[in-house]
Amino acid sequence: MDVPVRKGVPVGRRIFFAALVAVLTAQAATKRSAILERATALSTFAAQQVREATPEILAQAEKIAQGTVFFYGRTPVEVGLKDIDWSGSHIRHQEWPAQLNRFFHLGQLASAYRATHQERFAQAARAYIEDWIRGDRYQSAAAFKVGDSGLNMAIRLGTSVQAGWGGTLPVFLGSPAFDDAFVDEVLDSVSRQAEFLSHRLTATGNWRIAELDALVFTALRFPFLSNAQKLLDTGVVGMRNALATQFLPDGVHIERAPGYADWMTQVAANYVQLGRLFPQADARVDAESVVRALDYGAQSELFGVNDSTAPHRDPKRLSRLAVRAELLQRLKLDASSAAQPPLEQVFPQAGQVFLRTEWKPGADYLAFDASTWGGGHSHLSRLSFVFRSKGRMLVADPGILNYEMSDPLGSYGKSTPAHSTLNVGGGNQSGADAQLLRTEFTAETALIQARYQGGYWQGQYRWAFNKGRASGAYGDHERILFWVKGQYILVLDSMSADAGAEIRNCWQLGPMDGWSHDPLTLAWWSRNPDVNLLLELIVPPATSVMRCFEGSRAPLRGWVGFHGNDAVAAPLVEFQYPAGSSNAVLSAVLLAAFSGQARPNYTAKVTRDLSRGTIHHLELGLPDGSTDHIAWTNGLALPVDDGQPFTTDGTFLWHRTSAAGQAAKCFVLDGSYLKHNDVLSFDARERKARLFVPGKSQ
Repeated sequence: MDVPVRKGVPVGRRIFFAALVAVLTAQAATKRSAILERATALSTFAAQQVREATPEILAQAEKIAQGTVFFYGRTPVEVGLKDIDWSGSHIRHQEWPAQLNRFFHLGQLASAYRATHQERFAQAARAYIEDWIRGDRYQSAAAFKVGDSGLNMAIRLGTSVQAGWGGTLPVFLGSPAFDDAFVDEVLDSVSRQAEFLSHRLTATGNWRIAELDALVFTALRFPFLSNAQKLLDTGVVGMRNALATQFLPDGVHIERAPGYADWMTQVAANYVQLGRLFPQADARVDAESVVRALDYGAQSELFGVNDSTAPHRDPKRLSRLAVRAELLQRLKLDASSAAQPPLEQVFPQAGQVFLRTEWKPGADYLAFDASTWGGGHSHLSRLSFVFRSKGRMLVADPGILNYEMSDPLGSYGKSTPAHSTLNVGGGNQSGADAQLLRTEFTAETALIQARYQGGYWQGQYRWAFNKGRASGAYGDHERILFWVKGQYILVLDSMSADAGAEIRNCWQLGPMDGWSHDPLTLAWWSRNPDVNLLLELIVPPATSVMRCFEGSRAPLRGWVGFHGNDAVAAPLVEFQYPAGSSNAVLSAVLLAAFSGQARPNYTAKVTRDLSRGTIHHLELGLPDGSTDHIAWTNGLALPVDDGQPFTTDGTFLWHRTSAAGQAAKCFVLDGSYLKHNDVLSFDARERKARLFVPGKSQ
């Protein structure tokens, strides 16, 4: 820092100014040293790690250095380097001003500058920050600027997960563009923003955790700020309370959306580690809760439920499983935790169930949604599920179609008719919790029973029912899913609704290369070169009709999410039938994955209308000539004891007979004995779920 010496200035004053310059220079050097020391101390956190400058990042950095920012990391938007419209009027999308103000583009510039030391990247970083500061009114402002918010501010400041200004500043300190005067300007703005944020924290959800995270990491990165201790105290206490209350006992974050849960789990894991590095920042995180949360992250990677997305094809590597292993090792929790989560795992408080045949891409995977409500990031999708086989999404959850609610796809993607579940008259579920009633798993079978009783409503759901739920219709939906692994899924639905109401049984499928359907037999099948899906209403209620959609705009039907703001056309199959006059209407849908172009032949036989009586029987002929007999009772609450041909105190029964007529295997739910054609198969003291081979001792 040089000060010109003027002629005629008294020697004493020259000495004073020289001393002042020396002090200021020393203070600036001390600040820089402190920033770099803290960056080193925090280097194990993702937000302090600059990504490798890949050719793709370098190409984007060149554009960013010329005033082009990438929306969602993909769509180029010219904003300039000066007099930028930070309100985000360039694009009509609620996420655009948010992303612009979060300064994600600093990441590419930091990567490029560290790799090349080309000053244009540091100069561009200064230009963006300087232009934003030029309009900074947070010293006296009473509200957030247009286009800004508490979450945007938190990410801009930098957290344990997102770099922001705080995480990228150390990279640029060696550049002449980041001279002492400008660094002081940045630090003054950081201090003002953090102070402003500390008085306007969001009450709950991921916003609150991110905001508290920003306060803590701002204080740790810049301990010399005059308000650093205050920010740290506010952030640590708030974070302790938020992490203790925002995770359900099963480890799932309260928003019940995998993408947001991953983020919040990363924060929780970071604070386990942070408390060991900086005792003054110990938020007393429950390490066992973090393990459960990491299990959920690994299980839900391919789900796409609520406000999240899932790949249409399995990735080559299950990234969340790898993250789980890495974090458990870093936190020294690997010795007390299983190397992998179980193949079948239930998260009862969240109401989500996961099953897979292996922890490998390409394995069969089923995830069931009996979710409890998680707020604005929840979808109206109770009792839907996804199914994947041989690396392909076959039954899909649409996930996020668009966050911009002026696009009709935004609200459609959250609606009940967009999901693989039942509705009444095209209405939406209310947002009421589902009830996960029963799960039972064996080596060869899985059974899930769940119920939704919140009715169906004509109001439009966006982030809420902003204009109310409008008119509604009664509906009580119970779903029993029975999976014979490697062969088929049988979905038994019961819907009670007012007489005359139209029941719609919807199936949103993944993107397909081709497909066919037969409205007469109520069957649909895909025509892919690899793995295919057969979907058939094998026991149709009276007067059932079938409709198929793919990428339809009028009406909106047949879309799944991609990237988080794109929608891709995908088949949706809908069966429609009327509600009965008194009894619940029962239906049976069969889904089977198969290879090749010839669809497998399944036949179904029922002795009477499934909607009558309390005990129900279905005989299913399989392509190999064997026969499965399935029997169950209403609500799985009564015994299958009608002797046609089974008598048991169990409430659900699956019995396979080979093509030669020999009893091959059997599953009984809550049975202590079984008679088949009055011949005793087993008799035990304990009622439990059991899979066995008839004729062998139990």
